[in-house]
Amino acid sequence: MKTLRHHIRQGLLICSIFFLIFFSSSFKIFADEIEWLEVSRTNNELLFINPNSIKYNNKGFLSVIAKHSDIDPHDQTVINNDSFLMAVDCENRLFSKFPANADLKQVKNWENPINNKLIKNTIINSCSY
Repeated sequence: MKTLRHHIRQGLLICSIFFLIFFSSSFKIFADEIEWLEVSRTNNELLFINPNSIKYNNKGFLSVIAKHSDIDPHDQTVINNDSFLMAVDCENRLFSKFPANADLKQVKNWENPINNKLIKNTIINSCSY
């Protein structure tokens, strides 16, 4: 009787372990799974946006989470990543940058991306959504 009980416990333990392994591998951590879309590139920089983060407010301004990456022009490896929140005035092609976790209430300073190809292309691509 003791061996039967022992085998049943071992069988249940093994089944439980396989159950946990099988189902835990299918769970995904959604916070880390941002789908970045490349919107602009130069020889040593990339700019991505998260299209799922795009929101328009009641004044028609757009906000989007963006990621800037410095890349090594020789081997194209990423040197540095920096995420930020970007407010965009699509009509006037102006922008403002904030920390990634900021809350956009009112933009106080709009910038014109006159000499910044990355930001110009990001504004154009973001405003197409």
